[in-house]
Amino acid sequence: MIRSTYLVTRRDYLGYVSAWGFWLGLLFTPVILAVFILAPTFAQNAQPTRYFTILEQGTAFKEALRAELSDTDSVMARTMLDPMAAMEDRNSDKLIAFDEALENGASVTEAFEAAGGNPSMLPRQDFVEVDPPVQTSAELAPYLAGDALVETPEGPQPLFAAFVVNQTSGEIEYWSENLQAQGLISAAQQAESDLQLDRALAEVNVSRDLLTEARAARRDVTQQRLRTGEDANVGTEVTQADQAPFVVSIMMAFSLWFLIFSVINYLLMGTIEERSNKIFDSLLTSVKLPHLLAGKLLAVLLLSLTLVGFWGIGSGLLTWFARDAIPAEASDFLGAIVTAAADPALFLPAIISFVLGYLMYGSLFLALGSLCDTIQEAQTLMTPLIVTLMAPLAMLAFAIQDAESALIEIMAWVPVFTPFLLILRMPTEPPLWEVLAQLGLMALTTFLILYLATRVYRAGAVHGAGVNDVIAWFSKLVPGKKKTA
Repeated sequence: MIRSTYLVTRRDYLGYVSAWGFWLGLLFTPVILAVFILAPTFAQNAQPTRYFTILEQGTAFKEALRAELSDTDSVMARTMLDPMAAMEDRNSDKLIAFDEALENGASVTEAFEAAGGNPSMLPRQDFVEVDPPVQTSAELAPYLAGDALVETPEGPQPLFAAFVVNQTSGEIEYWSENLQAQGLISAAQQAESDLQLDRALAEVNVSRDLLTEARAARRDVTQQRLRTGEDANVGTEVTQADQAPFVVSIMMAFSLWFLIFSVINYLLMGTIEERSNKIFDSLLTSVKLPHLLAGKLLAVLLLSLTLVGFWGIGSGLLTWFARDAIPAEASDFLGAIVTAAADPALFLPAIISFVLGYLMYGSLFLALGSLCDTIQEAQTLMTPLIVTLMAPLAMLAFAIQDAESALIEIMAWVPVFTPFLLILRMPTEPPLWEVLAQLGLMALTTFLILYLATRVYRAGAVHGAGVNDVIAWFSKLVPGKKKTA
């Protein structure tokens, strides 16, 4: 048994890893993820600067819009200077230096450089104001249509938009031929809201500076937790080490989902190919069916471990070589993440969930593949499984807000969801009996699915059953269904 299973495992595993498609997917997956993360910045830098003008008798709206656009740029700059401090809404040395430079009259770019940032890393400004090329709104038409250009620091450029403030009615008109870009008009709406707030405050002799000072003087709300035993000497304030297990659980649950979703396709496609090419007949002459099924599952399991090992080693080497460029706070948080991931209370349930979840879904896809001769046939049976796999992904959004959500607790008892949701619940320290009960129920369900999948696999691989046979079998279960002569 061991030798025949090993031979099937080796055959399938070497077949997968020797394919160019596997290595291309392995190498390009991190690249694709990086593109998704950096795409907003690339898109912003790639698009041309858009120039707009303001026709107004006075400067009230113009100054409010300038302040709003400057605030938007400063928020982006603060986030790039110190992501952790900006995310947690607290000050740091870099952010204090940045704010002081702004107060002294520096531009956002100058303040960013004064705080130790590289100005070239800042995204390009989306919108830049230029002086009005005309005095009335009736004369704007050729500029908005692109027939006439406005003078800019980059030379003559088309006018993207124009604001016309009607002094009689007080209405603000936004003129632009681009109907999709809403960034500038959203900034104008916020600027007008701030302007009206300033006017209301002025009527009661209160300035905006007073509100700013009040916000700056607000007391911090620090999160505390009870500690007992050896942790009693650590203090009660919540630290990065306390938050790390929740971050790790979400990362592990998503990684498990991504791996299962990625590798089970190999089982399905490989089985369909072998069935359509009549390879099953040759394999079953030398290997028993349970050994064949076990070998195929082990081969793709090794394939998933290869993916994990490759990405893990690659991430470790990248972090090691970039260690000097990583801020101290980010480095401490990474250390807390590694420590939390190595905790047996989280690591062991994650490993068990991965193995059982893989066997559960892998055997289902193997069974489906044994019934289909083409991918088109497989799609008719795959849809329910794909929808089932999408449900745990949606639960990640709930876990980010509240890992102790009643919805997650209830759905964790559903065996097909347990591999993912149990990991999310582990940092909340659920009762041991509950963890063991969910693991036991998941193991029992996995055994039952393996047993049924083996029978379906036998029917498809040995006896040639197909999708129509499955549909006919289910049709017999429908009450009142008459048999056709």
